[in-house]
Amino acid sequence: MSDEQNQNRVVDTLHNQDKVLKESLSLFTGGSLEFLDEELSGEVTDILSTEITETTTKKAYGDKALKLSTNMGIHSECEAHISKDDMIRFASYNLDLTRLHKIPFTTVIITTKKPSVTSYTCPSLSFTPKIINLKERDADKVLAEIDKKLKAGEQSKINLLEVVYLPLYGSESGKTTFELLNTAIKLTPIVSENKHTQHKLQDLLILLTSTFISEEEQNRIWEENMPTLENNPAIRMLEERSMNKKMIEIAKNMLRDGDDVSKVSRNTGLDLSRVAELQTELQAAAV
Repeated sequence: MSDEQNQNRVVDTLHNQDKVLKESLSLFTGGSLEFLDEELSGEVTDILSTEITETTTKKAYGDKALKLSTNMGIHSECEAHISKDDMIRFASYNLDLTRLHKIPFTTVIITTKKPSVTSYTCPSLSFTPKIINLKERDADKVLAEIDKKLKAGEQSKINLLEVVYLPLYGSESGKTTFELLNTAIKLTPIVSENKHTQHKLQDLLILLTSTFISEEEQNRIWEENMPTLENNPAIRMLEERSMNKKMIEIAKNMLRDGDDVSKVSRNTGLDLSRVAELQTELQAAAV
């Protein structure tokens, strides 16, 4: 895999995780407190704005902010690799949200890797967020709890956020992300009788794991779970993205062979401006 492909994969991963975090916390606020921080008390009463206008008039956004009945807030973020700069940025978001909403905030960072940085301290500030490493949660234990609640007729007590993030959990029995995704998708019509909720769970699961499993595994998931996933918008989006990547590779090969921008655009369906960008990238790489 080239450096460009690796960079695009990292960007896709972060974008997908951010999108899933925002949508899942908005949809399943009832289970968000338990999912994010069991030590906090109260209930989620509101989803707060995370738009912060800085002194430079530049707008900044945190991933998600929730207000609790105890009159405090939770600011949540998704980050694959947590750096010192990330910690400073999250500390800044925390303070800005506190100033904006006039309540104290706890920051929760969701990751899938053991962080090398867990806090930020300077002479006038100490910032220590709660870090949730999904790999440290045991998928087998979660599945056993879900099964127990289903058998007891306690479907309503199942935390649907656990179903969404299940594929990224660790597994003492050695289950892979692919296997856990397959299991989670099969759970969606069982844990909820609401068709809209089922479809949203499936969308979030597919989007979250799209950069963690191969195209071959994605195809197997789709084949094994039809018609459950039929007409799923997340699948259509990924198919379109995959097709766009193929067209970009074809366009690059045509440009390398000396074809002009207009011909490449006509044959690939890519915009002229996008083909021109690809041509500039190839020329820069050749220098």
